[in-house]
Amino acid sequence: MNPRLLLVFALALAACGTLAAAGSPQAPEVSLASLTRTSHIIFIGRVAKLHATNLKVVEPTETTALVAIEELLDSPPSLVGLKGEEVTVDLLRADEVEAEQRAVFFTNGILFGEHLEVKEVGLLPVPADIAKLRAEIAALRVQMGDETLKGRLASAVLVVTGKVLETRPLKRTTRASEHEPDWAEAIIAVEKVEKGAFRGAKVTVFFPRSTDERWLLSPKFRPGQQGIWIFHRESRFGLPGPGLTALDPSDYRPLTEQPRIQKLLH
Repeated sequence: MNPRLLLVFALALAACGTLAAAGSPQAPEVSLASLTRTSHIIFIGRVAKLHATNLKVVEPTETTALVAIEELLDSPPSLVGLKGEEVTVDLLRADEVEAEQRAVFFTNGILFGEHLEVKEVGLLPVPADIAKLRAEIAALRVQMGDETLKGRLASAVLVVTGKVLETRPLKRTTRASEHEPDWAEAIIAVEKVEKGAFRGAKVTVFFPRSTDERWLLSPKFRPGQQGIWIFHRESRFGLPGPGLTALDPSDYRPLTEQPRIQKLLH
C-alpha cells in the first residue's frame, strides 16, 4: 500500500478525534450508530485464520486473526483498494470468533506496513440487505460530518465566501525544524460574509505550506481557488502576530456546500 496514502489516513484519524481507546470494553448490546462513530474502517469479512498475522513486526497471539475483506463498506479514501485483501485483526473478544465466520467488522487502523493491522471495536451479523447497511453507515457519516462542521462554525470568528487572488510565502521568524509550518498568506476577495462583522473587500488568511505530518491535512490555497473559509484566530507556531487561519480540514469548503453552511449556521 502507498505509504503516503497511509500517512494521510493515519492523520485523518487523529484529526477526527473519535478513535476508540485501545482495550475499551464493548457493551453487551451495541448499536450501528455507536459502532460507526467509534470506527473508521468498516467491512464485511471472513475469518481466514485464527491466531495469525501477515505483518513481520506483529507476533500472532490468541487475539489476532487474518480476515479476508469481502466488501468494504466504509473507509478513508486512501484505503478503497482493500477489498479482496487479508488484514490482521486484533479481536475484541477472540473466544467468540470462529474460523470461517463472516461478520461486519467495525475497526480502526493501528499499524501500517506491508499489510494493515486493525483493532476491532465490534461485530455485527452480515445482513441480507447489504446495500441498506451501506446507506445507513453513509447517512451516519454525513451526520457526524455535520456535527464536526457545526462545531467549527460555532467557534469561528469569521466565515466568508470568496476567491483567492494571490498567495505569497512569509519570511520565517522561527528556527527551521522538521515541524516548521512554512507559513504563507493568501489574499481572498470576499464575495459574501456568512458569519462575523467584516466590511472589507479583501481578507488575508495564513496557511502552512508544509507537508510535514503536523500540517499535512491543513488546507493549502492557490490563486483562483474559490470556496468558503471558516476562520479562526491564531498567534502561535511562529506567526508574526494574531491572524486568521483555516488549519482544520473542515475549515475550507467548496462552493457547492454553501447551502449546507448556511443551514448549519442558523
